[in-house]
Amino acid sequence: MQKDLKSKKHFITTMNIETTILDFQLSNTFEQYESYMNAEEQQSMFKEMGVKTFYIGKSLDDPQRATVIFQGPENVLYDIFMNPETKPIVEASGHIYAGTKITRWIS
Repeated sequence: MQKDLKSKKHFITTMNIETTILDFQLSNTFEQYESYMNAEEQQSMFKEMGVKTFYIGKSLDDPQRATVIFQGPENVLYDIFMNPETKPIVEASGHIYAGTKITRWIS
């Protein structure tokens, strides 16, 4: 057994964790947006994707501007957001798709 372990190469795979920050305008109130994002259906969807919502906040200077910080597997949230087919889903929350600023961080 010990000989078998020594003869085999063992690889540990690690998954990069991406923190994605979205900064965008709202078509509804911040409270409506926040409620939509915290709804059980949305949270279940995020959980299935392995994504956590760390922060949802509104601008002090512009109540129609919000920021959300997500964390999950690399590219998951970014790929979904960039897919044109998901635009109606994104906008259903009140998030104005056009003009969204995305910053991505890897750990």
